[in-house]
Amino acid sequence: MKKIQGDNKDLNAETLLPILMQLSLEDSRLEGVRALFQGWDSQAHMDSAAAALFEVFWKNLLAETFHDDLPEDYYPEGGSRWFEVMRRLVEQPQSPWWDDKNTPERESRDEIFKRAFATAVDELEELLGQDPTEWTWGDLHQAIFRNQSLGKSGVAPIEALFNRGPFRTSGGESIVNATGWNATAASPYEVDWLPSMRMIVDLGNFQNSVSIHTTGQSGHAFHPHYADMVEMWRNVQYQPMLWDREQIEASAEGHLRLMP
Repeated sequence: MKKIQGDNKDLNAETLLPILMQLSLEDSRLEGVRALFQGWDSQAHMDSAAAALFEVFWKNLLAETFHDDLPEDYYPEGGSRWFEVMRRLVEQPQSPWWDDKNTPERESRDEIFKRAFATAVDELEELLGQDPTEWTWGDLHQAIFRNQSLGKSGVAPIEALFNRGPFRTSGGESIVNATGWNATAASPYEVDWLPSMRMIVDLGNFQNSVSIHTTGQSGHAFHPHYADMVEMWRNVQYQPMLWDREQIEASAEGHLRLMP
């Protein structure tokens, strides 16, 4: 169950990469970067250069394919619906959807793939530097935990006191480790929703159960337990769940007494 909850496999890559890998990019620089995909297991790990390249390619492929055909309010955000749309569309290399209405030529699937990949490489070089081997998905895909009361105050010093992050994160949109992101957002790769708690309960032995959640047990910004679970959460690690009185009392770090 731990392995399942931490599964970062992006099944969308299995649809798109076989097409991209067989294209002639006619550019040694681009072909050198594309080599990052060789041997990649489609796992969107935070330390993966291939994952960074694929997800940025995916965002640009959606834009190159659909932004000329749809109103801005309907631009594709990515995710399972668009995985399925693209899975069907790639089987029609000459579909009108591939054609860019802003050019006099009629583009095909392969031309849009090449254009999206070139744009993705340019974007990554601008964001993460010229060395593709130094790119990582976690440098783009990060979670920021914002305080519900003051975390969006618009006052930078106050936000710095109450918010925590950014934290490099694995996973992605429509992946089991569901740290979603929005291809149309101003900060597209930032995590915009996530599994706020993971729990595994052993019904045969409750004391063998584990859980973790995103921040900490305290809601007080200056308490040591305000955000001390984030590292375990983002690395898909767990804390034991305590079930009986003896176990709870033995693990207690303090007591709160409420006096009338």
